[in-house]
Formats: sequence, C-alpha cells, structure tokens
Amino acid sequence: MTIPRYIVYGAGGIGASLGAQLHAAGREVLLIARGAHGAAIAERGLEYVTPKERTRLALPVVAEPAAARIRPGDVVILAMKTQDSLAAIEALAATADPETPVLCAQNGVENERLALRRFRSVIGLAVWIPASFIDPGIVLNYAPQAPIELGAIPMGAGERVLALARDLCAAGFAAEARADVLAWKSTKLLTNAVSTLDAICGGRAGLEDVVQRIKEEGMAAYRAAGIGVVAPAEYEARVAFAIAAMGEIDGAPRAGGSGVQSLARGAGSIETDYINGEIVLLGRQTGVATPVNEAVQRIARELAQRRRAGPLSPGALRAEIEALERRA
Repeated sequence: MTIPRYIVYGAGGIGASLGAQLHAAGREVLLIARGAHGAAIAERGLEYVTPKERTRLALPVVAEPAAARIRPGDVVILAMKTQDSLAAIEALAATADPETPVLCAQNGVENERLALRRFRSVIGLAVWIPASFIDPGIVLNYAPQAPIELGAIPMGAGERVLALARDLCAAGFAAEARADVLAWKSTKLLTNAVSTLDAICGGRAGLEDVVQRIKEEGMAAYRAAGIGVVAPAEYEARVAFAIAAMGEIDGAPRAGGSGVQSLARGAGSIETDYINGEIVLLGRQTGVATPVNEAVQRIARELAQRRRAGPLSPGALRAEIEALERRA
C-alpha cells in the first residue's frame, strides 16, 4: 500500500495535532482551515506546542476542499466539530471521489453516519488527544503520545486500518486498530457527556450524583438500542494511559475540554447536541427517560447561543433536571 497524503479537514486542536505529528514523521500533510486560523497558518506557519517543545511548522493550508485537489491515494481526516460536519462533508463530496477514505476523528458517533452517505470507506477514530485551540495559528497538545483507537465502519480492522495505525504510531501516538471501534466511540461518548459539566458548571464538585445519572441514562439507552460498549476494565486501562500521558505546558495543565473551549471562544455553537444529545435521541427512540442528559444539553446549547461561559450552580442544574422530570 502506498503512503498516503493526509488531508486534515478542520485544523483545530485535534486536527492540527494529528497533522503536525504526521508531518514531523515525514508524511505529506495538507491542512484545510478557514478564517483567522487558516490565515495565520498560511502567513506564519502552525505554532505547535507540547510539554517538551514549541515548534513552528510550515504546513501547507487551503481554505476549502476544492483547493486541496484531492487525488487517488489521499486520505481525508475530518476534525471539525460535529455540528459543522454535514456542510463540510457536502463540500468534500463535491470535489472528492466516493472511494476516498474518510477518517472521522471527532467525538460522538454521528459523523460516521454522515460520512457513509457520501463515501464508501469510512474509518472511525476514538481520539484521546487533550489539545487546546484558542488563538489563531496556535495549538497546544498536552499529550503528544495520546492513545487513538481506529477501525472501519461498521466493523473491521483490515490492511488499510492497520497501515493507518502504523502511520499514527510513527507520528508518536499510541494507536490501536480495533474491529469494534464504534463500541470504543460509544463508550467514550459517556466520558464526553460527563465532561459537558465542566463547560456549564465550571467543574463537577458537588455533582457526583449528576455524573452517575448521566452515565446510567447513557447505559440504559445503549442497552435498549442494542449498542455494545467496551468492557470496563479494558476501557479504564485506556483512560488511565491517556491521563498518564498528559503533561503541563508553561507550568500549567490543560484548562478544559472541547466544550469549555467552545464557550471560551464564544463560538456560538457547542458539540453537546451530539454527545448528551445522542443519549437523549436514543432515549426517545427506545422509550428510555434521559432528563439529566436533556437538561445538560439544553443548558449547554443556551450558553453557546448567548456566547457566554458558565458557571451554572449545581442547584440551578438540579432545578432544570427536576423540571424535566415533572414533565415526563
């Protein structure tokens, strides 16, 4: 199998980290990034910061898929937020052959479904990279050796997946080919659903019962929908690996995850509809009550639309949950 060119579509924290480290490993990389971020990379290069070093990489960047001139042998990595995926996939499909392999490196499980409508070869990635992107042209990755699970959709880990895993390992990531990658992504979705509390409440202190209920609702919806998850011991071992890989940058740990960063940037949208909202969707489809996840989803969306960060008090969150329970 020939060495592919990696086209990273969405060069935020996750996408830029993947592109930077594949580039450093000698792979050909092209970024697709719009706005001030894309302009900054084009003008000054990507400033890529890890706990060990700060480098400026002269990575080629274009603003749209049409300008990438996608050719046979290229691989496209989708790394935009899920709420932006549909428009991005439509733009990609207008210029790329349906046989182009598409890697979904986003949270949740909706991106793979969207991509399969347009592309035949879709590969899911459960990505543990704790990256931050706040300022144009600058990306911080607190764990350049972060784990990544990858596998074909719906199932399988054939030669293409194994070759991609080898490239990601050569780039420094702890990549593992998984035949059941959707089980990994579904299990990780529960972790992301809890992390939404960091965005809306500024943390999880005093919310231990809410954390538990988020997970319980998710598992109940999964069981009702027949969705498999990873065995707890295997999953927790991978979580422990991801945590152990994290370091500090400029003497400080990572400030917050994807949702926290979206609110901090005033992005106007947040991925929660496809995280907690995925649990809500499954609950409605299967008759499982999910008031906690619905409350978290509603509050996160409202904060994003108002372009303001939390924190919401634990009491206010519980009041919203109780109001939804009374309506049930």
